Amino acid sequence: MTELSHQSVKRGIFFLILGMLIFSLLNAIVKGTTAHYGPVQLVFFRCFFAIVPAGIVLTTRGLWSFPTLPDWKIHIKRGFLLAIGLLILFIGIGKLPLSNSMALYFSSTLFLVLLSYPILQEKVGVIQAIAVIIGLLGVIIIAKPTGDVFHWGALFIVGGAFMEAAYNLYGRLLSTSHNSFLLTFLGSLLPALVILVVLPFVWVTPDFEGWVALICLGLGGGVGQLCVTYAYTHAPAGVLAPMVYSALIWSVILDIVLYGTWPTESLMLGCGIIIASGLMIVFSESRRKIAR
Repeated sequence: MTELSHQSVKRGIFFLILGMLIFSLLNAIVKGTTAHYGPVQLVFFRCFFAIVPAGIVLTTRGLWSFPTLPDWKIHIKRGFLLAIGLLILFIGIGKLPLSNSMALYFSSTLFLVLLSYPILQEKVGVIQAIAVIIGLLGVIIIAKPTGDVFHWGALFIVGGAFMEAAYNLYGRLLSTSHNSFLLTFLGSLLPALVILVVLPFVWVTPDFEGWVALICLGLGGGVGQLCVTYAYTHAPAGVLAPMVYSALIWSVILDIVLYGTWPTESLMLGCGIIIASGLMIVFSESRRKIAR
């Protein structure tokens, strides 16, 4: 590997870890503001202001293009999926520790496999199927669906992960005809328009600190997504996959610093199982592509 490629991979890892830090901070903002603003309002700000960073990149690089009518149908599907997915995800984040929320959100990797055939017509391999079963076991360990320790917020997190997995798979359908910045732009604008329909009925006028927090939620989401996009342009997915789980480290640190909440044994065990299953899926997919 040349020095240039080494630098490129390092740059990709840096951007991905930075993106995971940003998303973890955004989850902390969501958790801290749910007592004052409803999830509908949070989703609107998260999506609407996220279009600003992507719009700036599209304009400065001259990458604007107009989707075809069939593509618009997929874009609209993505808009509804992300609007609903973020809505129930934010409800769950408000009810659980940040680290638990992030660990359960990793189940989106499992749903990418489960939904790959109905959406992309991609067959699921034996290793991937086994990994999904193992990963779901980790989700159950974290959620604790027995006794009084179960929290309904876990179902909201997993439901949001399911919706976002479908959203990302439809994005893969569009990736052959759209650049990633346009996908990011429309993938934020359309959910904001969907949420706008009901926003007037639940609107709460923010104070100064509220405006700052809500606008940062949106701008940060856009910047975080751009970091992830840049990361995958500099390094292969197989190298970056383990770095995604740095989000758990950030979430644990934020839980300890902000709320004095330390990770439980069940969280660490369940998260370890989910991470292992996710890496099985990623690396098995990489081997399949090499074999083609």
